[in-house]
Amino acid sequence: MPYKKAYMWVAFATLLTIPAFWRGYFGRISEVGWELHFHAFTATGWMILLAAQAWAAHRRDKLALHRLLGRASLFFFPVFFSSALLVVWSMAHNTAFGDSIIYEAHGEGLGAYDFLSVTCMGMFYYLALKERRSVHVHARWMIGTLFALIGPMLARLFAIPLFITFGSTQAPPDIFYAALVLAQTVALGIALLLWRGAPLAGKQPMKWVALLVFGQMAIFAVARLSDGWREMFMAMGRTDSAIWLVLGLAIGAAVTWLGWQAGKTPQSKKAAPAMGAAS
Repeated sequence: MPYKKAYMWVAFATLLTIPAFWRGYFGRISEVGWELHFHAFTATGWMILLAAQAWAAHRRDKLALHRLLGRASLFFFPVFFSSALLVVWSMAHNTAFGDSIIYEAHGEGLGAYDFLSVTCMGMFYYLALKERRSVHVHARWMIGTLFALIGPMLARLFAIPLFITFGSTQAPPDIFYAALVLAQTVALGIALLLWRGAPLAGKQPMKWVALLVFGQMAIFAVARLSDGWREMFMAMGRTDSAIWLVLGLAIGAAVTWLGWQAGKTPQSKKAAPAMGAAS
């Protein structure tokens, strides 16, 4: 099994979300909207789920637990996906109504960044389910879903020392932008290291993870130059959040079902119609 100590790194990343999101969430937990509570719960749950799966996968007596957690992810992923889409809506809402100096300056860029992240997260989970019988490929697609979370976490973490050092001389949006560039550089380095260390069968997933990280920064920079995209993004923020909650659940459920079906063996795919005909 690949990544014997992956559960330790995922658990460490989960703990880092506390200082990273202290200023924007944990330190003002009673003030934020329900959609951020929803995302905090599901994103943390997803990281814990992956850490537990990685831990169980490397213990012969816990393989049944690994499979049980894998089946639990089929029900949890649509909820997690929905919460991620709701975060994009909250960014659009803050951009449209001017509730944050960061979103006023970078809202449309962050929105494009997160749209790409959410899209790739769904694609990676679909491929993880499809390739669930190939250990090296499956594990790396699952780890790939974390890279939708790593960039935002690192950006906020790196912003802390940058604000302390340059907060009196530089504008907050400029400091945040520098932190985001630094975070993406580190995330890209991690992705490339994982790609380099992967066997031939596992290189394809990590190649796409690296492309996601590079694409996040590129689309952030390009989207900030588009007034048309900014208007479309702010229009999203003026809609009802319930639309994106339901849409996210539907898309997440479809990704899960399609991935599970795609990963079935040819025998099991043929058996289902035959059983139906017999009944």
